[in-house]
Amino acid sequence: MHDPNKPSDYGRLTLTRQVNNPELAQLVGPIVDNGNSPLALEEKLAADQDPASNGVVELMKIYPGPIADQLIDSTNAWLPNRDFQFPPLTLEKVRAYVVRHHDKIDRGRAALRMPQWKYFWQPTAGYLAEVHFVECTRAACRLEILAAAIALSDQDLDAASEHIAFALEYASRLGQVNHVYARRTAAELRQETFPAVAALGQQPNVTREQLVTIAKTLASHVAAWPNDADAWIADRACGLHQYELIRDGQFLSTLPREEFEELKATNGIDATVRAVTRNLNQDEVVYLQQMNAIIDACRRPFYQRTELLAKLDAQLAALEGTNDYPVVAAQWLLVDVAQQQRIAARDKALSLAWNLAFDQAVSREPAAEIPTNPLTGAPYQIRLEPERVTVAAVDGGGEDEILLLPRFNAGQSR
Repeated sequence: MHDPNKPSDYGRLTLTRQVNNPELAQLVGPIVDNGNSPLALEEKLAADQDPASNGVVELMKIYPGPIADQLIDSTNAWLPNRDFQFPPLTLEKVRAYVVRHHDKIDRGRAALRMPQWKYFWQPTAGYLAEVHFVECTRAACRLEILAAAIALSDQDLDAASEHIAFALEYASRLGQVNHVYARRTAAELRQETFPAVAALGQQPNVTREQLVTIAKTLASHVAAWPNDADAWIADRACGLHQYELIRDGQFLSTLPREEFEELKATNGIDATVRAVTRNLNQDEVVYLQQMNAIIDACRRPFYQRTELLAKLDAQLAALEGTNDYPVVAAQWLLVDVAQQQRIAARDKALSLAWNLAFDQAVSREPAAEIPTNPLTGAPYQIRLEPERVTVAAVDGGGEDEILLLPRFNAGQSR
């Protein structure tokens, strides 16, 4: 019997599986059988959790309640900082802020060293799941980035390289979470950290050892880069949870407040509810067909997915104005998928580019093979000079990054 107060019941997709629609059943059945229902995914996340040794639990103690949000709001004025240059007055404000929160930096590093680091969220709550760990990680990462700025200004380059490495570590660990928002935030954190890397590389007295500190960290992240498909499998589970809520008569509760208020102001609530209810089965069929295609496409690099993603968008657009228009899928669940995937691809492309630059900077051996940019499909452009290495054309869309680092011999310090 369905219990609307029991989230795990939504996680079993009980209502959707009771629908007499063969096409929908053929799509939902394999998801459940393969252990990718909201409940099954949550059970995997919960397995082997040990709160006493889990660094994520400790991290969330460092930033309880609104503390992380307050820290993020406070630092928005300083980050991101594309050229990593801070005017003198700003720098002193940053210094005072870092000093005030330095105990959090130390405690965060201690948490990173704990035996376990496992994030947990509830797919059985769908898009309503609590993911405050994202903001906690963002706050911890930002403190390391700002501390790197202070260390650079003090010419303490050993400390700067360590702060940068820890910032990248936070971003990498968050990026392992099978959650689209968490991965997008991880991409944003790397985007905020790499200007600090560039600033360190431009210091005339930077040493090979200081670059190696970051190089080793980044190389380990690139080697363990997560599979895009896992995040979208989890996002599909959240979408299925959304359909469960709607089948249980809770469509309006799934709307963002601003959209609810807009519908209310235009007297569109009743019409929207009727349109959603009338076509819900076909709506969910279209959603799952598109999500399955998106997940399958994740096996290929992004530049090989763009044609498919454009085709899927065109399919939705072609249904607009017809009785078959999937309101839920088109207006809420499948919005900006291509953009989200491009953000992830650019993050990977930039990380690979920096990894390549570091590899050439700390070793005089030319790259045996120039890797392909997963965002553009073109090889990276590398220029090796006696004293520096340049990697260019990361984006390929008018926002190219030019990465520059000094070159060292394997045994050379300066």
